[in-house]
Amino acid sequence: MPAPTSDSPAHATVTTPLMALRRHPLRLLATSWPWRSLAYVAATPAVAATWALTCWPLLVLSGVPLGRVERWRLRWVDRRPVANPHRHDPSPGLPAWIRSRAGERATWTELLHGVLLIPLSFLSFAVVCVVLLVPALLLAGSAASFVLLALGVDPAAVTAVPDLPTSTADGGALAHLGPAALGLLVLALGLYLVTLVAEGQRYLARLLVGEPAADIAQRLDDLTRSRARLTTAFDDERRRIERDLHDGAQQQLTALVMTLGTLRYQYDRGSDVTPLIDQARADAQRAIDELRDIVHGIYPAALREHDLGDALDDLVARAEAAGLDVTAHIDLPVDLPSDVEVGLYFAANELFTNVAKHAQAETVHLRAHRTPDRRVLVTVQDDGRGGADLVGTGLVGVVDRIETLGGHVHISSPAGGPTRITLEVPCVSS
Repeated sequence: MPAPTSDSPAHATVTTPLMALRRHPLRLLATSWPWRSLAYVAATPAVAATWALTCWPLLVLSGVPLGRVERWRLRWVDRRPVANPHRHDPSPGLPAWIRSRAGERATWTELLHGVLLIPLSFLSFAVVCVVLLVPALLLAGSAASFVLLALGVDPAAVTAVPDLPTSTADGGALAHLGPAALGLLVLALGLYLVTLVAEGQRYLARLLVGEPAADIAQRLDDLTRSRARLTTAFDDERRRIERDLHDGAQQQLTALVMTLGTLRYQYDRGSDVTPLIDQARADAQRAIDELRDIVHGIYPAALREHDLGDALDDLVARAEAAGLDVTAHIDLPVDLPSDVEVGLYFAANELFTNVAKHAQAETVHLRAHRTPDRRVLVTVQDDGRGGADLVGTGLVGVVDRIETLGGHVHISSPAGGPTRITLEVPCVSS
């Protein structure tokens, strides 16, 4: 079932069944919320039965696939994004993945959700039966009575039991509207009940299979700090650019102006100006080089001319020229957003710089690819001494840059190595 859309612009702020019930109690049935709630509640027994029959061999990890399904189902009755509470473990291999998942709180809360889903499925089944079957029987009985009347058959005679007294009163066609009206009333009231049941299941599912509130608060706090550091870094970068322009390009251009003035003076006197022309050319080239270096620090030339994959290839070539043995596996699309490309390029460049300066490594492995769930992963692993730490290193800037893009940096660097750093950034194609 596709993710729900807004009923109208006026309902854009309604995100849950309970909010819809509170905001539109009288015209709730005119919105899509009761029907999405009915679909959500009706699917619960099927989800619970499938999970209980197929996932039990996974034991502790049996809640992991259920959590993925439940986060997807939550979109039917919750318009707010539901974050995946599991950490991304860049370590390869099934044993490492099992150890990582078994040690996470989210794995156990998803298992608890599965256990609670079994009794909830019986409640859901009972509610759906009351809401759908009872009105259906009443409406079907009323319709059958009208059909019999249209054929000239007395419904009381058809349903009478021998040897039992029957009513001889003939109320006409209107007497058979009562069951139909009762059926519609039961259906309307039942949809209100379904909305409340769906709200309870939604709240429980979001609590157990969504991202814990403590983790969200911690991430918001980390993001606030990283943005504050980035603001300071931007100010420092602006001052650096001003200083480089003043001490570099401006000095070279001033020397060029003086050389051109001397050239004009010597030319007017009829002297040989060839050396001065060569000097002016050299001054102009130095000014161009200075400006190119400054611009490269703002936006890398490799990204102006190529995509991120080619820019990373350029980083690899420079690292190899510096004496490192680099292997690279790069499989990236060419239509990544520019902010993602710039952020990942500068972060990867900083990682290669750290390897060359501090890691005492001989070999480096770079892997960059986009996952099916639209995340870009860039992993840099070296065989250096390890012990990489965020405190007082360039890795702080890497973390700040990636977290500003909504991503995460995963660092594994035990003493003695190897060091593995993975940059994870969510993105969609531009």
